Amino acid sequence: MTVDWESFTNNTIEAAEVRLLGLVDVASVLALQKLIVHEVRRQSQLSAAVLICEHPPTITVGSDGTLLDLPVDQRELDARLIEVHRVQRRGGTILHQPGQLAVYVVVNLDECGFGENEFRWRLQDAIIETCHDSRVVARRGDDDPDVVNGRHGLVCETGIGLDEGVTCFGAFLNVSVRLDEARQFGRGLHGERISSLNAERVRPSIMAHVRASLIRNICENVGYPEYHIHTGHPFLKRVQRMSAGEGRS
Repeated sequence: MTVDWESFTNNTIEAAEVRLLGLVDVASVLALQKLIVHEVRRQSQLSAAVLICEHPPTITVGSDGTLLDLPVDQRELDARLIEVHRVQRRGGTILHQPGQLAVYVVVNLDECGFGENEFRWRLQDAIIETCHDSRVVARRGDDDPDVVNGRHGLVCETGIGLDEGVTCFGAFLNVSVRLDEARQFGRGLHGERISSLNAERVRPSIMAHVRASLIRNICENVGYPEYHIHTGHPFLKRVQRMSAGEGRS
C-alpha cells in the first residue's frame, strides 16, 4: 500500500464538534463561544465547532444596529423581560426567541482556505439548502448581503464576527417564531417583511428535522463533512451553578 504523506500536514481538516444546547440565554452562549474560539485558534483539541440553540426573548445589536431599531424604551423592554446585548458581529438588530434556531459557527478561515465573504456565502448556501429540504424556496437577499429570503419575506439573518481569523456568531433561522413579535424590532420595524419556515410552508415544521438538515448542510459547506454531535456542554453547567451561587449570596 502506498501512503500519501502529503495528506498528513498541519492543515489536515478534522471532524467538527457540534453542540446541541437547547434553550439557553445569550450571555451564556457568548461566554462559551469565547472559550471555543480560543480552543479553535490554538488547534490543540478542537478544529471547528457548531453551536445550535434557541434563545429566550432577547435582542442582540450588531455593528450596524442603532437605538432606532428598538420601538420602545428600556423600561418597557425590562417589563417584557427582553434583554438587550451589544455584540461583536456584523449586521443590525435581531430579536431572538424560541422557534428560531441560532447557529454559532467557529472555524479558522486559514484552515478552511477561504475568506470572510466566502464563509458568509457558504453559510447562506447551507441555509438555502436547509430551506429546500423543508420544501421552502429561498434565496439570498438582492440588496442585503446578510439575509436569506423566502417567498413571503426574510427567513434568516446572518451575522458574522471575526476574531483574529476565527469566525464567531453565524446565522439565525426562523422556524416557528412569533412573527408579530419579530416584526416589532430591527428589519421588521423598518418595514421589511419577516417570515419563517412555518409561514412559508403553511404548516408546522418538525424542529428536529430542520436542525439535522442544518447541521449537515453547514458542516459540508464550510468543509467539515465529518462531525460529532454532543448534547449540552460542561461549561454551561458551570456557568449555571455560578449564577445560582451568586443569587444566594
